[in-house]
Amino acid sequence: MSGWPELIALAERELELVRGGDAEALPAAIAERARIAATLGPAPRPVLERLAEVQQQILIELTLARDEIVRELAALQQGRSAVQRYRLTA
Repeated sequence: MSGWPELIALAERELELVRGGDAEALPAAIAERARIAATLGPAPRPVLERLAEVQQQILIELTLARDEIVRELAALQQGRSAVQRYRLTA
């Protein structure tokens, strides 16, 4: 497989990696997609539309993951603060 179909498949693979939480494999997938994209000529409109859809989904999934991490960090900080307060009163 080569060209635009391969690029769409790689973008969809990135989306699956994000959804699966595989942050370690994501940089290599992104680099591979960028490498292939640099070798291609103009794309037909449907291909660009599909790539835009997948990229939007990737962005949504990454935003959701970031929000979850922020919530977890806030909970950890709250727990740490509680432990420190208990320590001071003990």
